[in-house]
Order: sequence, then structure tokens, then C-alpha cells
Amino acid sequence: MSEENKFIYCSKCGKKSSKNAKFCTNCGNKLITIEDNIKNATENIKDTIKNNETYRSFTDNNYDENYKADFDNIDMVNFIQKKEEYYIPKFKEIQELYRSTSWNWAAFFFNSWWFLYRKMYTIGFGLIIADILIGSLMPSLSLIISIAIAVISGLYGNIAYLKHIQKQLDSFINMGDEIKHRLILNKGGVNIAIPIILAIITLVFLLLIGTLGTFLFMFSSPYYY
Repeated sequence: MSEENKFIYCSKCGKKSSKNAKFCTNCGNKLITIEDNIKNATENIKDTIKNNETYRSFTDNNYDENYKADFDNIDMVNFIQKKEEYYIPKFKEIQELYRSTSWNWAAFFFNSWWFLYRKMYTIGFGLIIADILIGSLMPSLSLIISIAIAVISGLYGNIAYLKHIQKQLDSFINMGDEIKHRLILNKGGVNIAIPIILAIITLVFLLLIGTLGTFLFMFSSPYYY
């Protein structure tokens, strides 16, 4: 061990103390090693992720018998609106066989956009923000993270959608039939506008970046006149 590694510096007063000391001999502040700081930071990150609503929506599979969906209820069909012939059998399989995963190709290929399309806005925008932040902070891992998000979306998309429908329908239980029907039609179905708008914004952004890169290359080129 090097001479420097035998000591630890107080985070409060900066006094050097022995690495084995628990408290600073100068101010009495509790001493924390670099290893402890890394460990605490890692634990805090894990807790933050686990408490995140997007993470819980993917991983919290609660098969309470009293919470199971009623697939004979026309409200669920009215809520899904598009492709109910695909989702109803998938949902039955998830609950009757206690599936922890259920593959969805649309969620795999379009992930965040698919969640927005199905009006699961918290998850959709959460994935977009996470992808942007990780890509900015750790660009070398951007591709790996994008693939991981796609796989997780494909595995848990149907389960997240089922829980989203259950939560919405439960919130309409005590409402009158006419109001409930209007809310189901409004809250359910799909929203094609947001994915299209985001696709246009993304395309325009990429075009601007490409144009800016071209101009910078031209102006920096020794052959530019």
C-alpha cells in the first residue's frame, strides 16, 4: 500500500487522519473512505431506480386474485379499441398462467413510442428521458442501453399495458354509465399524434445536426474558398 493510501482526509475540515480512524482527530467529523462513498452512491442509485414509477410499472407483477381483470367486461374492449383480439388473449394468458413476461413485438421495435401510442405517457416519456440522459452521460453505452430498453419493453410491454388498463378502469367504477363510457373512450384507445410529432421533431433535429456538421466541415476544409 502506498504512503498516501494509508491516510484519509476529513470531508469537513480537510485534516489528514489514519485510514483506520473512524472520526477526525481535529473536528470530530465521521470519516468516510472513498470505497464507502462509492458504495453509498451505488445504493442510492439502486434505491432511486427501484422507486421510479417506470421501473415499478415494468417489474411489479402483483397477481392478487381480487385485482384480476374481468375479461368478459365490455369496458376493457372499449378501452383497448384497437387490436383487442390480440391483447385480450395475451392478458388472459398473463393472469391465468401467472406469466412474469409476455412478448410484444411492437413494444420491442418502437418501445417508448409504442407506450406513448397506447397512452402510457409516464413510461413512454420516462424511457425517452432515460435514453437521452444515458446517451449524453455515457455515449459509449448508448447503443447497449437502447438495445436493453427495447428488450425490456418487448418482455414487459403487455404486462405494463394490462396494469395500465386495470388502473384506469378501477378509477371509473363509481361513475355513472354515460360518464364512464365517455371517459373510457377518451382515456383508452391510441394516440397516433404524439409519436408522429416526436418522429418529425427527431427528423428535423437530425437534419439540423447533419446540416451543421456539413457546414463546419466545409468551413474547416483547406479546400474551401
